[in-house]
Amino acid sequence: MKSLVRLLLPLALLAALLSPGPATAARTSAAPVGQAEAMRRLSFMIGTWAGAGWTVTPSGARQEFLQTERVRRQAGDLVISVEGQGRDKADPRTIVDSALAVINYSEASGQYRWEAFSRGYVTTVVPVVGDDTFEWSLQTPAYTSRYTLTFTGTTWHEIGETTVDGGQTWHQNFQMDLRRLS
Repeated sequence: MKSLVRLLLPLALLAALLSPGPATAARTSAAPVGQAEAMRRLSFMIGTWAGAGWTVTPSGARQEFLQTERVRRQAGDLVISVEGQGRDKADPRTIVDSALAVINYSEASGQYRWEAFSRGYVTTVVPVVGDDTFEWSLQTPAYTSRYTLTFTGTTWHEIGETTVDGGQTWHQNFQMDLRRLS
């Protein structure tokens, strides 16, 4: 029995030293202040939104749609998810777009990250965040697209533009105007 106690006592002490106590657990699970503050800057986006918009299809036709967006905080308020669904305005039973994006902030790099999933594609970019504005761009070898979102307390206005000449000229190919539902 004494040999068992001699063996277990050092193991118990080692386990007590290595396991986090209440103070350590609180410190390690708390979010870095800079990251939490950065995510609070995006509070203007949070809510459920609905409205209408239009886009220019690859064939050049203008397609009108009805849009809903659900923007909420997740993962201890350190991630924001944006879930959007567009329906054909002429036939609202038909879904024309469904997307999910997440926004987070890296204190190490001092940058936000926008990661969007739509139509089998994944886009990861560094957005530009301003006072009640959010902009992100997608660059390909052939063109650059940018999306500029402007918010008021109750409205979300977004335009999409494309350039094929390195930003000399931009052509609008998307617009969405939503109202906050909650």
